[in-house]
Amino acid sequence: MNARFPFPPGIPLIALLLAWALGKVWPVLLHWPAWTRWAGWCLVVAPFFVFLWAVATFRRHHTVVNPRGEVTTIVTVGPFRYTRNPMYVSLLVLYVGATLGFRLAWAAILLVPVFLTLHYFVVIPEERYLRAAFGERYSAYAQRVRRWL
Repeated sequence: MNARFPFPPGIPLIALLLAWALGKVWPVLLHWPAWTRWAGWCLVVAPFFVFLWAVATFRRHHTVVNPRGEVTTIVTVGPFRYTRNPMYVSLLVLYVGATLGFRLAWAAILLVPVFLTLHYFVVIPEERYLRAAFGERYSAYAQRVRRWL
């Protein structure tokens, strides 16, 4: 597969680092309730379980985890019953968790650009590839299962 962005987890990681740097240069003063830190850390940890579930499901079906690899089958079980992109959903939940956990106001501001970058430069090209590779089988799956949640 010829993905446009070679390492999708880099998108939220770069945005979080940028948010931290912007916060040092141009602080945004927000009142963060105490619960946001705890909620944030829960949202940082929880996505790893979904990610591991998705990876295990891919491996059981003998297909690649790497979005640039050669996909051998459409996986429609496990977390892929609920969303076509459980790993990317996990990345976004982790991003929100880090935003709250580290109290990065700029990360909250960058959430929409992070989502749009994942959507247009990772998910859409992957879906084009899967439609070309698997045709009606992928199209039927895409009609049954939401792209995000």
